[in-house]
Amino acid sequence: MSRGLTVGLVGMAATLLLTASSGAPGAPEPRSALVPWFQSTEQALMDAVASGDKGVWDRVMDPSCIVTTEEGQVLGKQQFLDELRPLPAGLKGGIVVRDLTVQDVPGAAIVRYLADEWESVFGQRLTTRYRVTDTFRPAGKEWRLVASHASVVTLDPPAQDVSTAGWAAYAGTYRLLPDGWTFTVELRDGKLYGGRDPKGLRPFIPLTPDAFVLSGRSGEWIFVTENARAVRILNFRKFEPLVWSRVDDRP
Repeated sequence: MSRGLTVGLVGMAATLLLTASSGAPGAPEPRSALVPWFQSTEQALMDAVASGDKGVWDRVMDPSCIVTTEEGQVLGKQQFLDELRPLPAGLKGGIVVRDLTVQDVPGAAIVRYLADEWESVFGQRLTTRYRVTDTFRPAGKEWRLVASHASVVTLDPPAQDVSTAGWAAYAGTYRLLPDGWTFTVELRDGKLYGGRDPKGLRPFIPLTPDAFVLSGRSGEWIFVTENARAVRILNFRKFEPLVWSRVDDRP
């Protein structure tokens, strides 16, 4: 995820960390009283990524901290800090921490929030949302991040303006051979629909003339044609293809 630096939030988080570490050692404040601290700290961490500010992360991360990224990487603290660099030229972005909650469990605080990201890649704007779960442990009157996990919130992509000339050849019935589920594809008023239940088909969202996303579902659907007729669909589910073979006799 790419995040822009907000100096005020970083300064606020640093001040809160210093305040938490001053005074006599003891248990941290009640979780509910620290919601503003977690909100400011999480925002500062997000902001610091775009600028490559390692110091903000270093102050909050426990030496044993493990970060699991949205792409499935598992990084220790030092590896994470080593890979933290400013966004390259031509890229900029920011992220807002929304809907933050703190779960009170013995010996830990589990923080969950929605990371609402925007990114400009050489002038093209992208938006992505992530669900983040962070686990903190008390260290005297401080809190240290011991684990962080992010996952992408799946949304329907925008439909692309593509040729629909070959879509009639996609309509038909497909099956997971030899005797698995069936999948129905229909063309209605110039739009493709598909699904396992013929009475509850969902619209296909075109990415290219033969590649689609099924509305409300993750993964891509690619129609393979031979002699101007679709013979199978490759449904990429989490980067692995599931093959649906045509089983009807439509021309």
